[in-house]
Amino acid sequence: MIIEQVLFYTVKLEELHHFYGDTLGMRVSDIDLSEKAFTVQAGSTKMIFKQWYVAGEAGERAVEPFYHFAWMIPRNQFQEAKQWAASRVTLRTDGERDETYSNNWDSRSLYFEDPAGNIVELIAHQQENKARESRFSVADILQMCEIGLVSEDVPAAVQKLEKLGLSRWGDGSDTFFPVGDRNGLFIVVRKERVWFFSNQKAQIFPLEATIREVGTLRF
Repeated sequence: MIIEQVLFYTVKLEELHHFYGDTLGMRVSDIDLSEKAFTVQAGSTKMIFKQWYVAGEAGERAVEPFYHFAWMIPRNQFQEAKQWAASRVTLRTDGERDETYSNNWDSRSLYFEDPAGNIVELIAHQQENKARESRFSVADILQMCEIGLVSEDVPAAVQKLEKLGLSRWGDGSDTFFPVGDRNGLFIVVRKERVWFFSNQKAQIFPLEATIREVGTLRF
């Protein structure tokens, strides 16, 4: 599954523009004042952040959108990517760990959050043939390979994705199930489930994802 484009919403448009453009040094567009949006190029995937307007009851704190997504990096550059990230952001930890290895996926990951609370993951799948010998830079991000998809009913959400031609990938449960393949996954999780390497509980916010040979999906 190839994720070509994804649209996220945020109440911190200018802060994210500075973060992705200046802090991480990624290629970003100017903020479109009419659309209230800007784009980030993450390898072959275009990320769009668009202004979100929230309204709450008087004295009640409005809920601000946040998401989880992962960028794939070359399988041999995890340590260099970790040094690159740690020099720019604070890595999230789980106990004393600031990285993790998955036996089932044969992958290594690290996590950090952007100013809007989006949980960003860098993941190196060791079975991928994509390896680079140059020193790691932001240009070595290959693509977005995971999008968190939050649902009240994980099995039902998985079935809907299957009807679109996507396949389950590996093992899952009623609270967590990956759909797609190593190149691109929807990480379908139940609402209120705590995101890995985070203290944030998953919440449902609108998003759009354009998947090659599938089309644009709106959630």
